[in-house]
Amino acid sequence: MLTLAGCTSGPEIPPAPSGAAIFDRAQEASDLLPDDVDALYDRTSSRYVGEDSAGDRYWAVKDTTASECILHLPAGQPGQYYGFCGGPGVTGTTADGVVMEYASSPSQLDSSSAELVGDTLLVRRP
Repeated sequence: MLTLAGCTSGPEIPPAPSGAAIFDRAQEASDLLPDDVDALYDRTSSRYVGEDSAGDRYWAVKDTTASECILHLPAGQPGQYYGFCGGPGVTGTTADGVVMEYASSPSQLDSSSAELVGDTLLVRRP
């Protein structure tokens, strides 16, 4: 006797967020981190995002455990970096109140309350 068994699939499970799209492109010379940035970031993963209206610069980068991070260099403060890591939904707030997060997975900011930097980050200044 031949018995056939079949499987049906249940509801489709959406894929987990894959991260910021900026990591999908190849690294270019302009993406390289400044030399004085701490070694806990994977220098091969850095992508330069851009500069906001106040002159602050931003990079998307991964740390040595492959978590996505936002690296912030405030204008007029050479050598002072703020790094916030945690994955696609990472949000960071500096001591002086600058809030930043990936535009692809915002939780606190939106385009009406923040500046879009390089099609990658939302940034709100105090």
